[in-house]
Amino acid sequence: MQFFGFVALLLLLLPGLTAAAVTQSNWLQADLQHYLPDWELHLIGEASDRLLVIHREAMTPYQQGTLVLLPDPSQHPASPRQINFLRHAMNQHGWSTVAVLPNYPALANTAADSDDGETLSLFQQQLQLVLSQQAWQAGHLVILAQGQSGYLLSQLDWAQQPRQPEALVFLSSYHMDPASNRELAQRISRQTIPVLDLAHHRDYLHITSTFELRRQWSHRHANLLYRQRLITGHAELETTQQVMYKEVYGWLSYLGL
Repeated sequence: MQFFGFVALLLLLLPGLTAAAVTQSNWLQADLQHYLPDWELHLIGEASDRLLVIHREAMTPYQQGTLVLLPDPSQHPASPRQINFLRHAMNQHGWSTVAVLPNYPALANTAADSDDGETLSLFQQQLQLVLSQQAWQAGHLVILAQGQSGYLLSQLDWAQQPRQPEALVFLSSYHMDPASNRELAQRISRQTIPVLDLAHHRDYLHITSTFELRRQWSHRHANLLYRQRLITGHAELETTQQVMYKEVYGWLSYLGL
């Protein structure tokens, strides 16, 4: 009798155990598929390792280019923390937007327990898949990376990518390890691709501690392709996002993109 009671209890718990085994990425994908229209959602890649992206077409007679949006690993492609605002707003200026659901883990807190190499490999594979899609090849290419995705973007070897962007945007980019965060400041300042480096007055401590250092390194390297902007206000506020969007659009217009 006790055995049957245990089996009954196991059957009751089994759905919960199964649900616990589902990855966060799968939960987010199911949630996005429930709330967003089908025509915006695209699964790309092989069936065994498919990647979810949200694609919105440019709403102008001309195709200016494609803005690829790479959220922080803790966020998603419709995140209210600026990504979602940009993927809608840029459509009105001839830009199609491709927001990607991250399929790589967050970076380690310190260099001692870091496995950033594996994370970088996953990040690079994901970006290769996105940039190889023929559906959004027309016009210019700009990539915006948020949070820890910005750290990974700064490490890329563009010779291994199917296409090189004409501009990069780092949005509140950081690494939690102080030494790695300092290296990020140097790598951003040495980019040969035009860079817009954005942060907020009320941003993560990891960002504010090195944001001025990035400007100093760009001055040391005489990098005329680097522009830095510090935005006032909380990232989630619409007024703040309006300022951030105008910075991005204004900078791209300055570059002639």
